[in-house]
Amino acid sequence: MQKTIERREVREEDTAEVRELVHVMLNADTYTSLQAVSSLGAIGAPAIGPLVQALLAVDSNARWTVAMALARAGAEAVEPLIGVVRDADDDIKNPAIWALAEIGDPRAVEPLIAVLQGSHRSECCRALTAAALLKLGDPAGIAEVQKVFEREGEPFKGLTMEALEGT
Repeated sequence: MQKTIERREVREEDTAEVRELVHVMLNADTYTSLQAVSSLGAIGAPAIGPLVQALLAVDSNARWTVAMALARAGAEAVEPLIGVVRDADDDIKNPAIWALAEIGDPRAVEPLIAVLQGSHRSECCRALTAAALLKLGDPAGIAEVQKVFEREGEPFKGLTMEALEGT
């Protein structure tokens, strides 16, 4: 019983720390914000839920900062990020795609292929997705990107390469 109480207290403390770090990340100067990003990434799993909530709630510029923290959290963030990629609008999806590419987990390949194949996606979203698939290096993802390059030509390939160089 005592261990359960201790665990709950630790969780509450962790949650308070995560909330504070998310607030700092979203509201502080650049240097302090990046320190919070690093701290949230180091916390790992306990920070992922609040970070995904922030990703869904904040404005466009702040989403990229949240995505940095999720990328630093690593493999434990992959499934929640895949959920965002499957369900969110492109404005929210784009930072999640970037974070998945940064993490480099092969579980992201199939959902990213689905995004790339989706004709209703913006060109920016599709180019960022193609770049993520190239960065992941999975043969199935690369083959799908090559198909899109053949179909859409040099302008789309150039946009994708620009996105890849920026990631």
